[in-house]
Amino acid sequence: MLRWLLLIPFACLVAMGAGLFFLTAASVASPAVALLIGGGIERLLDILFGLAESGVDPTPAAQAAFALIARLGLAIIVAPVVLVAVGSELFGLRSLLVQSGLTGLLAALLPLAMLRLSRTPSPAELQIISGLFLVGAATGFIYWLIAGREAGGDRRPADPVSR
Repeated sequence: MLRWLLLIPFACLVAMGAGLFFLTAASVASPAVALLIGGGIERLLDILFGLAESGVDPTPAAQAAFALIARLGLAIIVAPVVLVAVGSELFGLRSLLVQSGLTGLLAALLPLAMLRLSRTPSPAELQIISGLFLVGAATGFIYWLIAGREAGGDRRPADPVSR
C-alpha cells in the first residue's frame, strides 16, 4: 500500500519533470519540434500583444490558447506516464521495453487523437511525432528506473527453506 501512496506518485512526478527536460532537448535537436514549441509560443505572444495594442481584450484568446497548451501538456507528459504506470502496476508488467514503449506510443498518439489528425502527416509532422515518441519513451524509462522494475509487487513464490 505504501508503494501506491508514495513510490508510484513520486516516480511519476520525477518522470514528468524529466519529460519536460526531454521535450526541451528534443526542441534543441529537432527544428520541427523547436518550431512547434518555440514558434508556437512566439506566435501566441505576438497575437495576444497585437490584440492588446489594437484595443481588443486578449483575455478570451489567451484563455483558449493556454487551455490548449495545458491539454497538449497533459497529453504529452502527464497522461502517458500515469496510464502506463497504473497499468504496469495492475498487471505486473516489469519490462523496460513495455513501459518505455507504451509510454512513448501514448505520448505520440494522444496529441494526434486530441487534435483529430485525420490525414497522412507531413514529413515535418512525422518528425514531431517521432520526437514525441522519444520524449515519452525516455519518460517511461525514468519511471521504470524508479518504480517500474518492481511493478506489481513481488510475484515470486516464497522460498520454503526460509520459512
